[in-house]
Amino acid sequence: GLTVYSIAFNKDLNLNKVVTSIYLISKILAVGVRLYSGSILISQFFGLSIYLAICGLAFLTFSYTLIGGLKAVVRTDLLQTLVFITGGICAHIMIPEFSEKNWSEMMQIGLESEKIFSFDLSYIWIVLTGVLGGVIFDIATHGVDQDFAQRLLANKSLKGAQKSIFFSSFFSIFVGLLFLSIGTLLYAYHLEVPYIGKSDYVFSSFIVNKFPSFLKGLMLAGVIAATMSTLDSTMNAISSCFISDFKLLKYKKFSSLVSFLLLTIVALISTESSGILELGLRVASWSAGFLLAMVTFGIFKTSSISPLKAIVMYALNIFVIFISQEYLNLTWHWFTYIGFFITSISILLGSSLPKKSFFI
Repeated sequence: GLTVYSIAFNKDLNLNKVVTSIYLISKILAVGVRLYSGSILISQFFGLSIYLAICGLAFLTFSYTLIGGLKAVVRTDLLQTLVFITGGICAHIMIPEFSEKNWSEMMQIGLESEKIFSFDLSYIWIVLTGVLGGVIFDIATHGVDQDFAQRLLANKSLKGAQKSIFFSSFFSIFVGLLFLSIGTLLYAYHLEVPYIGKSDYVFSSFIVNKFPSFLKGLMLAGVIAATMSTLDSTMNAISSCFISDFKLLKYKKFSSLVSFLLLTIVALISTESSGILELGLRVASWSAGFLLAMVTFGIFKTSSISPLKAIVMYALNIFVIFISQEYLNLTWHWFTYIGFFITSISILLGSSLPKKSFFI
């Protein structure tokens, strides 16, 4: 039950609670959006309302997470990942078959329509944004996010944890390419067969209307697996934070119930939004840089940070990110850098202020 924030701020319980609260809010918002995205296919497959699909999937995940804890999360995640990857590979086979074009033809259409990266100098800024932005975002998630860190803390050895981080980086790239390229295939297909509807539903509509029955079931299982693997680890991480950082050991089951309810509420609200993939990543990036800086300085004890100072710094972090998005047109990929830089400078400057200043 030991969390990243307990390690960093073990001598300042109030600061620990403030930073953990900020993490919990951002995590619940980001994963709640993903719960909505994973419920879309369930809704269309069974002809259910999206609200019922969200509640059903969340409750199912909550049930086995409550019973099995982190062991259930790790073991089911492995099986769910295999189903998820298999479904993605099947989509690469089936979409070209229904399009009556081969795979390379459809990818070429995507390339000509600028839906795929090409080795051209005009793409250099996109490459830098993706690579540099992805590096620090991954450091923030794998190093600070309790969702990921709980697996490392539960590992049998330091070397095992290091290997898991190393190989997961390459695996994440493969999974990203696998499913982003499905979007390119769907784009090429719908150039000839126009799609009318909400863009977030385009893949689920294709599966329900075009795939044969046995593959519909496989794709449904894959989507459910992907959503549940994100959801169960998040529920366990939130519960761990409640128990370790807020000392609610007596209310373990209640903390799991609270995480289930909050994630469900955010998912239900998210049904009114669009562009849910980017929305989920953008929400996570709002706090990632702040949390990375706080934990870094907390572990090395290079500065004394009061709870009030942490709240002010986070408010400043959100304000600068808002300005960067609205007036500088920066994408979410840079928000983690901005948050880390602003928070680090604030900590260093704040530590030089008199102890009776406003920030203490």
